[in-house]
Amino acid sequence: MERELGLVPADQPLLLEALTAAGCRPGSYLTKPDHRLAPGQRADLATGTILRGLLATLEANVAGARENLDPEFLHDLRVATRRTRSALGQLKGVFPAAVVEDFKARFAWLQQVTGPVRDLDVWLLVFPELRARLPPALRGDLEPLRHFLQDHYRAEQARLAAALSSPAFVSACEDWRQVLDALGEDATMATNWGAEPVKPLVDKRVRALFKQVRRDARAITDASPASALHELRKRTKKLRYLLEFFHSLYPKEPARELIRESKVLLDHLGRYQDLMVQTETLRRLALEMHQSAGAETATLLAIGALLGALLQEQTRLRADLGPIIAKLDSGETRARLRALLAS
Repeated sequence: MERELGLVPADQPLLLEALTAAGCRPGSYLTKPDHRLAPGQRADLATGTILRGLLATLEANVAGARENLDPEFLHDLRVATRRTRSALGQLKGVFPAAVVEDFKARFAWLQQVTGPVRDLDVWLLVFPELRARLPPALRGDLEPLRHFLQDHYRAEQARLAAALSSPAFVSACEDWRQVLDALGEDATMATNWGAEPVKPLVDKRVRALFKQVRRDARAITDASPASALHELRKRTKKLRYLLEFFHSLYPKEPARELIRESKVLLDHLGRYQDLMVQTETLRRLALEMHQSAGAETATLLAIGALLGALLQEQTRLRADLGPIIAKLDSGETRARLRALLAS
């Protein structure tokens, strides 16, 4: 086959081949911040260190996402973008307000333009799992849905590639790097809070966020709307990111336990929200397939059966939420936080 087709055997796994083609080396960037910060370090310089690392991660994944080498490139790019937006809003007053608002808007745009392809990536990745939820007799009837998603994917990927090559994206990265490089050097980047030691500011923010998460969690009842769960998830994610950004300021084990507990809640809420989005999207896709592609009745019935299965799981996840919230709001967790902030 090598002689007939002119193929050359790969000497490393396909993912590594893809990384090499994109100019990336495994381990050359971190998906989670792991910087050694000093408690007395200036807040702007400490935060800048974290943001530089996130920018490096984002840029390391651009080529792979643009060329569609593997879904993980786009996933890691979006995580770095989301963490950057979160970091910009965590320690208010550390950077000039105009700079914060400018780049929050630019990174929000990046999150928006990369969303459709990521959504389709997830759909296609979990499609075998979704198909397996159906009785064997209905599984084949779901295949037109896969083809419909793949057709949309090609169009959205072309739009994504254009966005990641656009002047707006290129200038956002270049301008952001200039801002980060100017920290401590350019007087226009200086603020009163930015010159303060980082740890007291982070302590204050962690304490306030934890209090807000507890308040939101205690307000959740069986009758709470989905929007309340979404707000709890957003607030908890901010807390998790803050602890991950600045974990080196604290004893390792208490910080790790608090991050783990927040992640348990986030994973549960995330799965619940994913199911909500999936069910809403399935309804929309079924209508689009019926109107534009003349989907057969068998396919629409298979989508309906899948909707029923997803709604059942959504109900189960909602019922299981109480003990998870109680764990995060337990006396043990509050004691761990007090110990962490007293260190």
